[in-house]
Amino acid sequence: MLISYFANATFLQVHRDPNPYLFVRGPVGSGKSSGCIMHLFMNAMNQDPDDNGVRKTRFAVLRSTYPALKSTVVKSWIDWFGDHIKIVYDVPIRGTIEMPLVDGTKLDIEIFFIALDREDNVNKLQSLELTGAHINEAAEIPKGVFDMLKTRVKRFPPPNVGGPTKSVIVLDYNSVDINHWLYILAEKDKPPKHSFYVQPSALIHDGQRYRVNPNADNLGHWQDGDPKRPPVKTATWFAEKKQWWVPHLDPEYYLDMVAGNDEDFINVYILNNYGSIRKGRPVYKAYSDKDHASERVLKPLDGVPLVIGMDCGLDPAAAFCQLSPLGQMITLDELVTENTSIQEFVYDILWPLIRNKYKKFNFEIKVDPAAVNRSQNDKRSALDIIKLAGLPVSIARTNEPLARREAINFFLRKRGGFLLSGPTTPILREGFISEYKYAKVSQAQAFNIRFKEKPEKNLHSHIHDALQYAGLELSEGRTIRRTKSKHRQRYTSPADSVSGY
Repeated sequence: MLISYFANATFLQVHRDPNPYLFVRGPVGSGKSSGCIMHLFMNAMNQDPDDNGVRKTRFAVLRSTYPALKSTVVKSWIDWFGDHIKIVYDVPIRGTIEMPLVDGTKLDIEIFFIALDREDNVNKLQSLELTGAHINEAAEIPKGVFDMLKTRVKRFPPPNVGGPTKSVIVLDYNSVDINHWLYILAEKDKPPKHSFYVQPSALIHDGQRYRVNPNADNLGHWQDGDPKRPPVKTATWFAEKKQWWVPHLDPEYYLDMVAGNDEDFINVYILNNYGSIRKGRPVYKAYSDKDHASERVLKPLDGVPLVIGMDCGLDPAAAFCQLSPLGQMITLDELVTENTSIQEFVYDILWPLIRNKYKKFNFEIKVDPAAVNRSQNDKRSALDIIKLAGLPVSIARTNEPLARREAINFFLRKRGGFLLSGPTTPILREGFISEYKYAKVSQAQAFNIRFKEKPEKNLHSHIHDALQYAGLELSEGRTIRRTKSKHRQRYTSPADSVSGY
């Protein structure tokens, strides 16, 4: 049997990865399931043969429900292997593949298809001796199942016949929200021997409309052949490349999916950004976690001044930013507190970070204009306390919400205009992804959803306020200020029309 499999760009890396735990996050229709199936199949072919020339392996393939398991996962295995796979529909569903290889050895693959909506199936997982496993749509699976699965692999073939040559657990999933165990594992814990792959977004937005991302996985593949004999009916011959283009998806597949779907669905399932079908409206629609958050710690630029945006109040926060020579707003650090006085924040938290990490930089603190208000207790303002600490500080030029948000949107919309140091700004990042939002109006009906005019006050809003004060300073001269007329105030920047606020 000839199996024609063309690995996409992401799975070319996955198939070469020596780590035992492989995670693949991607949009719908990106070839994740097929790539994972073929990864198990390659693992089986690489198993050392026994004394009889048989390469024996045993895998578990998991999905959250039996209907989904039967209609998608099992069907995909049948589509790939045809008559070579024998399926027994029992509890759990069992598949076997026996296939000779060109080197004279023989494959003997056993597959348990397990749905986790039945308790007896979960119990059977605890007693399996496996070579490896695939968790399909892992976002629907509890982390405990993955942890348990780790104890069941590396156990077949048994040690007395050589053991498994290599064991692997491969997981595929769509993007998740910041509270999901897959996000925490990939972005915070980052344990050793775990590899996390992110497929390109299926579509990109050019500022006016969506178009297909030419770098998306699973759009198709190039194939050599006779220009007069297409490999499939839908193939197109390109004379300049002397190859056939074989499409995997209908050209309008993703564009048709956009029509009628809301922005949260598009963001998660098509653009492959972290997020969720949220209970609120995101403040920054232009934010893309893939484009705007660095996976590594960013170092400050030598000789470039530092602007520290600071929000004062019961939960003080500060954002450390620079403007690169190319006009990129770089956010290097954040300080987030709860129920902390300004004095404690300045002397015990802010000043130590500046002294230990940024003392060689020229810096200025930009604070909320409300920092001039004096306390009823000791008649001192937040501004007074910061000045007494010997820190250079001045008032941000406005506290107007639209102007503050537009300062950040200015950099977000600019190509290469904004970058977070992801590991050192986790709360800012979470806010951009989902938690800095406009809450729904509780009385709103499902068919007439309305949102509050101001972002929801929470842990993430304070640090985003601080970031906005820094953004106002760094965007000075680039955004147009609100001006007064005798009829009404009018903000002449394109914020409202472009971002939908």
